[in-house]
Amino acid sequence: MTIILFTFFGRPVLAQKEVDTESWWGLMTSGQISPRWSLWLDVHHVPQLFVIYRSGITYHTIDKKVTLTAGYGYLGLTTPFSEGKLIRPEHRPWGQAVYRLPGKGPLSASFRFRYDLRFRQNYSLTELTDGFSLNYRYRFNMSLRYNWGDRLSRHFNFSNTLFNESLITTGPGPNPLPFEHRVFFLFGFQKKAVTFSPGYHVRFGTPNFGNLRINHGFVLWINWNYNFKNFKKHSLKEFPADKM
Repeated sequence: MTIILFTFFGRPVLAQKEVDTESWWGLMTSGQISPRWSLWLDVHHVPQLFVIYRSGITYHTIDKKVTLTAGYGYLGLTTPFSEGKLIRPEHRPWGQAVYRLPGKGPLSASFRFRYDLRFRQNYSLTELTDGFSLNYRYRFNMSLRYNWGDRLSRHFNFSNTLFNESLITTGPGPNPLPFEHRVFFLFGFQKKAVTFSPGYHVRFGTPNFGNLRINHGFVLWINWNYNFKNFKKHSLKEFPADKM
């Protein structure tokens, strides 16, 4: 984390710093359909920035250390002229792999790599235009989770999650944000199949014009891991950080 902050705040090439507040809302679901397969459906919304509806199918290895997911997402994005309205469509085929470090006890860690193909509709200074531009995005995520169990209350499981994610965007299309880094700190309150995760996040971005852009604010994610047979028991290992 120190290296990341030095990279952003210590570089003389950055002309200025822009700081804005935002909130991040998410509903993530995982429906177990067999001993090693689950169906992924979720939605994330950051007001005046984006909304994404995402689906996927996930394979879990026998030892539950590795998961592989492939899916598709549809987004609504804002534009410079839309006054915060999410009028710009994006089609996003994607895939990811998660590896959980073996270990025992309350502390666990995982690494995730995700690859996004981003087809975003073109626009001019005043309106959307015909055609879509393509970019490739590479996402590297590390997550740490500490499970406190029922220490706060015997009625729910309590945990904390901290994760960092770096996003690198390349490709032939216009690329207004080639690099971004995200930090999330979450509190997890789990009751049976549902986990409520309020928290705080910070996003550091370096737009093409050389400025440092910082967005931060409140997070609330609801994660529902269920089995299609009874909607309560879910034996596969999945956490909110997998679906961010």
